Parts: sequence; C-alpha cells; structure tokens
Amino acid sequence: MALSSTTPPWPDLLPEVLRQILTHLCPATPADVARFRAVCRAWHSAARQHDDEQQQLPWIVIPNGSFCTIDGGDSGAFFDRIPGLPAGNVTCLGGAAADGWLALDVTDDVFRRTNRWDTYHDCKWLKARPDVKHKHTYMLHNPFSGKSVPIPELDSIVGYVAETFEIRKVLMRSASPDDLVAVTTNNRNYSIILCRPGKGSFVLPYLRIFDVAFFRDKLYGITPEEDLIAFDLADDDNNDGSPIVTNLKRVIRHPLADGEDDPWSWLDDDSDDDGGGGNEAEPDDDGQSQEDSFDGDVDNGTVPRGEVTVEDEEVAYEPKDYITTSRCLVESCGGKELLMVRRLVQTSPINPNYIRKVEIFRADIDQGKWASVTGEDALAEGEALFLSRSFSKSTRVYGELEEGLIYFVDMNQVFDTRSSSCWPFSLPWQRTQASVELLTWFFPPKLVV
Repeated sequence: MALSSTTPPWPDLLPEVLRQILTHLCPATPADVARFRAVCRAWHSAARQHDDEQQQLPWIVIPNGSFCTIDGGDSGAFFDRIPGLPAGNVTCLGGAAADGWLALDVTDDVFRRTNRWDTYHDCKWLKARPDVKHKHTYMLHNPFSGKSVPIPELDSIVGYVAETFEIRKVLMRSASPDDLVAVTTNNRNYSIILCRPGKGSFVLPYLRIFDVAFFRDKLYGITPEEDLIAFDLADDDNNDGSPIVTNLKRVIRHPLADGEDDPWSWLDDDSDDDGGGGNEAEPDDDGQSQEDSFDGDVDNGTVPRGEVTVEDEEVAYEPKDYITTSRCLVESCGGKELLMVRRLVQTSPINPNYIRKVEIFRADIDQGKWASVTGEDALAEGEALFLSRSFSKSTRVYGELEEGLIYFVDMNQVFDTRSSSCWPFSLPWQRTQASVELLTWFFPPKLVV
C-alpha cells in the first residue's frame, strides 16, 4: 500500500517528531545512533542536537536492572532492562563512575531485586534476615561497550554474607576499570574496601564513615558528626601494585559539646605512620580499639547511615512531626571543590514528606572547617547536582536543565539553591518498584559516532 500523499517523506519529518523517536530509542548504543544518523542529513542533525541535550542527563537505575530516563523535566520513559546487562541473577548496586560504568552483584539473593510491593505479606513488610546467607559475585559492567570486569578481591572479602549485609557505594576513581575502586558497606568489619581489580585489596575496618568521595589525589570520608577524614593512597610495590592507605588524617573536626566523647581523637596524633597505620584503629590501654570503645550509633556491628532523626519541637500538636538530617559528599564540577550537602526532611504522619532545608558546605581543608555557601554562590556557574546514596555527581547543565538545581532521587524532588524553593520532577510510576534509598543515578557516556 502506497503512503498517503499527505505523509511527509522521512527526511522531512519535523524535529519534534525526530526527538520523540530518539527519546523512545533510548537507551541508544553507539550502533543505534550511527544507524539513525545515517538516514539523512536532517536525521544526523537531529541526533547531534539530541546528544547535546541529553549529555550528562542521567538515568534512574532500579536494583532489578530496569531504569527510567529523565528528559529535561518531562516524564521520561521506563525500560524493563538495561541493554547489554549480563543474563542471570543480577542486582544493580548503582553507578560506579560517570562514564557509563555500573557496579553489579550476581547473586541468588532476590531480596533487594524484588518488587517493593511483592515484599508485603500478612499486613507487614518482609525484611532482610540476618540468619539467611547468600553467595555474591561482584563486577563492573559498561552496558555501552559491553565490557565486564570482575572484582575477585571483593568476592573473597564479602562473597558469602547475610541478607542484612549492604554494599552502599562502589566508586571508581577514574573511567578505567583497572584503576582504584572504593567500596563502602554497612558492616564494621570492612567499613571501607579498596580494590584494584586483579591486583589486590586493602580493608579499613571499624570506621564510622558512611559516605566517601575521591577528590584530587585522596579519598575522603565523612562521619555522622561531620568530621572529614582524608586517606593517603598509594600502591604496594611489594605486592604487585595492590592499593594501600599510608595514613589517615582528620582534616575537619566538628566542635565538641561539653562532656562529649571524641571517637576520632586517635587520628589527631601528628606522627605519620608510613607503614600503613591507617589500616586499623589504634588500641587503647585495655587492648580494645578506640573505635570499638565508641558504639554510640553502631547497632549490631553495623556502620551508621549518617542520618539523624529528631522530634520537631516547633510542632505543638500530636502526632509529632520529625526532622531527618542526612549528608552527602560530592566533588564539584571540574574537581575544584569537595562539597557536603546537608538536607533536612520534615516527616509527618498526616502530610507527605518534604524538604525543609538544604545547606551546602565547601571543605576548607587548609582552615580545617566547613565553609557555608548559599544562594547564587552555592554552586558554580552552570552547575547542577544529582544526589543518591549509591552515586552522586556534579555536572554542567545541558538542554532544558537549569543551573543551581539539586536533584534528590530518593524524594523525587528538585531543590533550587538560588530561591530555596523545591518541587517534584515527573518520572514513570515504575520507579516505585524499589525502596527509594536503593534508587541511584547513572550517567551514560556521551555518544560520539
């Protein structure tokens, strides 16, 4: 059957139509984009414009391997599975780098992959069990190149663990899968694990650190008290280049209240230990590590999540409202600053949760303090933040994105640092398949074909 005379030729399709085609083509592999561009000059131009607009616009990845795209504030689209994801029992732990790398967990433990609503039985939510263990195998995977890199060092350290065990973050220092990988967990026996795939690993136990970020030549971690800890990194020349930590130092110390114990006082010794003294906490006079002596926030051997919830004293009626304070480390655009984002969320049994306040601080390491930055100066010109527990990134804005915005994936909210206003961003309903704290941003690489 011939096309209607009113149907325009393929090269004459409106740019808006081509944009919709490209949107539904996502996630696009380099081969897909090459075929699209090869149709004609108009399609090549539309693909280039679309790439410019989509550069650095992240996906929201769900642990079961599905994901949502965002489209400059529109509703985006939902996809059942990330292209090229290895077959089998794969759990997505989150983005590991901003160049298309994902951290994956291959396991028969379906607890975190299970649809959230399928965990509700007999009027209660099913929870992870400490008495049930599963075998885990970890890898880095790039769905765009199809390359997978196993992390056997991580398998050997935490390969067989209980359902309550969590890997909170897997962070690559660079776009190379052969470079250093930092892993944080909820288990105090291996609070932070440093791996170089195929080379070796280094474990830092008993550290009450819930988030880390690479900044320049160091790894930094933040404590629930907002102390900032610096890790001096090096290669072990005697062990085929495996990673080591040569020294730990507290570069920002929170003010102590009267009578408050300081669990990090052992780090204030100015003497350097070139033998990797940061691997263990210094023992006290009783032979017990000083970290073991301060279990305040640590429950059942787990590392605290860095959140503090208190009653809202301004609410004079019952039931009570609560304020939850959370914190996140992120490197600024261009690697010029290390930022801490502090967020206060109001929780009410009657009304939906909302962001009450967001504060941004710059790590002034020379002065040993957090420097508050607010308003139009909070973020660099043309900068926006995308924050999640598993992966956070500062990026230059493209397309319909605006500078000065902070995207919180766990609340589906955008905060404007210039006006201190907040509003939701639209996404497909399928993102509710997982608990919000398990959702993560994932940044595809810019496709150049």
